[in-house]
Amino acid sequence: MKKLKIYTFLLLLFCFCGKISAQKKLDSILDATIIKIYENPNAAIETSTAIFQKAEDLKTKVNALMLISNAYLSKRENEKSLEYALKARDYLPEIESVKTKINVLNTIGMQHQQLRIYDKAIEYLDEALALAENFKQQDSIITLLGYNYAARGFIYRERMSCDIALNYFDKSIVQYKKGGNEKTRSGNLSTLYYNKGNCMLRLSKIDSARANFEKSIHYAQTVDAKSLYAFAKKGLSEVYTAEGNYTEAITLLKEAEKASENVGDLILNQGIYKNLSDNYLAVNNAELYTVYFEKSNTVQNQINEKEQKTINNSISNLITENKTQTESELSKLQNYRWILLALVVILLFVWGNFILKNFKNYKKSKEKLEALKK
Repeated sequence: MKKLKIYTFLLLLFCFCGKISAQKKLDSILDATIIKIYENPNAAIETSTAIFQKAEDLKTKVNALMLISNAYLSKRENEKSLEYALKARDYLPEIESVKTKINVLNTIGMQHQQLRIYDKAIEYLDEALALAENFKQQDSIITLLGYNYAARGFIYRERMSCDIALNYFDKSIVQYKKGGNEKTRSGNLSTLYYNKGNCMLRLSKIDSARANFEKSIHYAQTVDAKSLYAFAKKGLSEVYTAEGNYTEAITLLKEAEKASENVGDLILNQGIYKNLSDNYLAVNNAELYTVYFEKSNTVQNQINEKEQKTINNSISNLITENKTQTESELSKLQNYRWILLALVVILLFVWGNFILKNFKNYKKSKEKLEALKK
């Protein structure tokens, strides 16, 4: 009997250790999948979906959903990205990890920024930042703070407030340079320096723009991130276009075009084609100008259709969300009315009893008084 208990204990211990080992393996695969978001987002989606289906731990499930969401975000499929992030949000009440909650709220904020629903974006980013600022282990959330500042920078850049955007980009860079996963850090730094370069171009600070685009290229090459490398090359080409060096701009754009072949980013492709058409026009190459002008228009139409569909669905979701909230508030109001009515009824009952009791006492007193008079 004693041996049986020992064997049972060992069997349970083996099963428990097996679960931990399997869990660690899934988490390890997720970590390795992060960089695929930039290299091969479809592969990242496939791997993360398989992990979500196999995982028993809620935190791992949420992390898998967030990876899927970010992979769709890198493909500019904002509707799908938001769909998976909202699925992750549904698990948050059951999760204790504050870092996971910050990550999910940050991402939903970024997705609303992509959809240009800025007020909603700020709402989620503020909620995430409030959790982050009250979190004791600040060193463990440096990348989450970096992400939050970056998203705010994107919002102000799109609102044509580059001075404010640059401040947030710098705050984000400070956070990312403190540490974290090297591949993720390099990818994010490449993105931030690219956006800083764009702002510098808008402010006509050509040399600063060049320096930031070159830094973006460096960090993209560090992790072999094709899409980031292509964006940075495109950005640097705009510096040369601004200087009138169209031949060098075309060389950079052709490098960007080659790097973006298998990325599938419509906005990136449209930007490359548009810039190529402009530069070929500047060097009087009518044939290639026409080729890339038509390519640019075709992709732009695809982007417009996709964005319109996404915006329509997002507006529909917001209306549904507001309707649900309104119905909930009306339901609460109705409940309050019933409670108030019940209180009124109780008050009337108590008041009626009080009056009736006083009337009876008055009647008795009157009868006694009349009896005494007789």
